Amino acid sequence: MTGRQIRPTRLQDRLVGFFVVLLMTVQLVSFLFIRYAIDHTAQNTMREELRVGSRVLKRILDQNNQELALATSVLTYDFGFRESIATRDRATILSTLGNHAARVKASGMAVIGLDGVVVADTLQDGATGKPYPFPNLVERAGQLGRASGVRVIGAKPYQIVVVPVLAPLPIAWVSMSFVIDDATARDLQRVATSDVSFVQVSGGEARILATTLGTLRRAQLAAAAGEVIATARDGATTRLGGDDYEVLATPLEDTGQVPIYAIVQRSTADGLTAYFLLEVILLIIAGLSLAVTLAGAIRIAGRITRPVTQLGAAAQEIERGNYAVRVGGESSDEIGELGRVFDRMAAGLAERDNMRDVLGKVASNEVVARLLEGGDIELGGEERDVTVMFTDIRNFTAIVERLTPDQSLQLLNEFLTVVSELIDAHGGVVDKYLGDGVMALFGAPVTREDDAQRALNCALEIRRRVEALGPVLAQRDLPHPQIGIGINTSRVIAGNIGSPSRLNYTVLGDGVNLASRLEGLTKRYHVGIVVGHATREKVRGIVWRELDKVRVRGKTVPERIFEPLAREGELAPEQAAHLARWHEALEMFRHRRWELAAAGFRELAPVPGYERITFLYLGYVRDLEANAPGEGWDAAFTLYEK
Repeated sequence: MTGRQIRPTRLQDRLVGFFVVLLMTVQLVSFLFIRYAIDHTAQNTMREELRVGSRVLKRILDQNNQELALATSVLTYDFGFRESIATRDRATILSTLGNHAARVKASGMAVIGLDGVVVADTLQDGATGKPYPFPNLVERAGQLGRASGVRVIGAKPYQIVVVPVLAPLPIAWVSMSFVIDDATARDLQRVATSDVSFVQVSGGEARILATTLGTLRRAQLAAAAGEVIATARDGATTRLGGDDYEVLATPLEDTGQVPIYAIVQRSTADGLTAYFLLEVILLIIAGLSLAVTLAGAIRIAGRITRPVTQLGAAAQEIERGNYAVRVGGESSDEIGELGRVFDRMAAGLAERDNMRDVLGKVASNEVVARLLEGGDIELGGEERDVTVMFTDIRNFTAIVERLTPDQSLQLLNEFLTVVSELIDAHGGVVDKYLGDGVMALFGAPVTREDDAQRALNCALEIRRRVEALGPVLAQRDLPHPQIGIGINTSRVIAGNIGSPSRLNYTVLGDGVNLASRLEGLTKRYHVGIVVGHATREKVRGIVWRELDKVRVRGKTVPERIFEPLAREGELAPEQAAHLARWHEALEMFRHRRWELAAAGFRELAPVPGYERITFLYLGYVRDLEANAPGEGWDAAFTLYEK
C-alpha cells in the first residue's frame, strides 16, 4: 500500500485511556470498599479485644479479691495473730500486721475494733484511734463474713478486703489493701493487650488514678475522660492529641460514693498495623494489574487501530484516484472482513471509474453520471435554449490524400484532442464527432446563464490553439489545417433518442441545422468563425464584423451572420477604421446605392481579411446592377443546400 500514513493517535489513545480509566475506577472502588471493610473489621475487632480485655481485667481484680480474702482469712485463724490483737498493744499489732503484709505482698493492713475505731494501720499511721473510713465494708463483712471494694486512700486507689477476727465470736476486723498504681496498670496491660487507666469522676471532673499512658496522653485522657465515660460504655472511637483511639469504659464494683472506671484503650493506628501490609499488597497488585492492563490495552488498541489506520490511508489514496490500493484482510475477525470488503469496494470503484472513463468518451459526463448513479434515462426530450457549435477542418480530404494513414490519424487526433479539451474546459458537451468535425452543445444537458458567452470564448480559444499547432505539426511534417466554426443559439428539442437498449443524448431543430450551415459558410467567406444573430446578441465584450444576411432553405426570414474579430480594446486603430469602412459600404449595399457600395468594397479589397468578402460583394453589385432587384429585395443570400 502506498500513500501518506495517518498518525494513529486519537483512537488508540482513547481505547487505552478507556481501559486504564476503567481499571483504575474499578480498583479505586474496590480499594475504597476493601478499606472500608478493613476499617470496619478492625474497629469491631479492636472493640471486641477491648471487651475481652475489660472482662479479663475484671476477672483479675476479682481474683485478687479472692486471694486477698483468703490471705486475710488465714491470718484471722492464726492463734498468735489473735493473741496479739487481744493484747491491744498497738506496737505488737503493727509488727504482726507488717510481717503478714510483707509475706502476702499487700500494700497495707489494719485492725478495726468492734466499735469501728482503727486499732492499728500499717498504711496510715495517723488513722489509729480514728473511725475506719469505710464502715460500709465492715458492716457488709459482718453480714456476709467478708467484704471487698475499691477505695481511694491518699489519692491512690486500693483494692480492700475486710474479714472478721473470730474467737469464736468477732473480736475485731482486719482489712488488707492492695494498691492499684501505674505498675498495677502495666501488669494488667500485659494481660489485656491494651492501655489501662483507672479514672475517678467527682463533681464533673475526672482524675487519673493510675494509667499505662505517658504524661502527654495522661493529660489528654484526663481532658476527655468525662466524654469517654459517657459514650464508651460499649466502645467508641475518640481522638486524643490528633490520634484516634478505640476506648471502652467499665465501672468498677463497689467503689464507694465516688465512682471509679477502668478505661481500656488502643490506638487505631496500632490496631490497623496488621492491615497495612494487606493494603500495601493490594496496592502492589493494583500497580501490577495496571501495568499489565496498560500493556494489553496498547497491544489490543494497536491491533484495532493499525487496520483502521491502513483503511484511512487507503481511503485517502482512493480519494486521490488511486484505485489500485489494497489493505488485505488476513484475520478471520470483523477487522479482517472489513479489509476484504474495502478491497472489493476499491475494485468496484476502479471498475466504475474505468466504465465512466469509457462512457465519457462516447457520451457527456452529465449523462454518464446519471447512468452510473442509477438514474433513469428516458427516451424523449424537452425544449430549451441551447447554443450549438460545429467545427470542421478545412479541405481535410485533400490534405489526407498527401499523407499516410498514420499521419492522417495523427493529424485528426491532434485536432480533436484540442477541440474536445477546450469544449470541456468551457462547460460544453461534445455531442458527437463528425468525421473531422465536432458538434458541441452549450446549455444541454446542463443550462447556464452564459452558455452563449462560453461557446464564443471556446471558439476563439480553439482558433488560437489550432493556429498554435502549426509549428508543432510542421516539425512532424504535417500540414497546418485551417479551422471553420459555426455557432448559433436557438430553442431546440434536447433529449435522448434511440432505443431503451441504446440511446444518444442530442438536440434537434432548425437552430441546429443553421449552426451547421454557418460552419459551412466559413468556407464561402474565408473566415474562421461565423456566428448567428441570436448568439451575437447574448455575447458581450466582442468586436463584430457583420458578414451577410442568409436565408436557409425553407425559411422566409433571413439570418444576419457575424464574425468575431477581437475582444473589445484589442482591435488596432487601423483595423477599426477598416471595419467602420466595411460596415459603411455594407449599409450602402443594402440601401441599393451600388456605386458607393462598390467603391467601399474596392477600397477594402487589398486589406488582409477582406479579399474574399469584397470579391463576393463586388460580384453581387455587378449582378444587381445588371438585373435590378424587385421591391421585396432584402439583401439576403439564400442557402439552397441542406
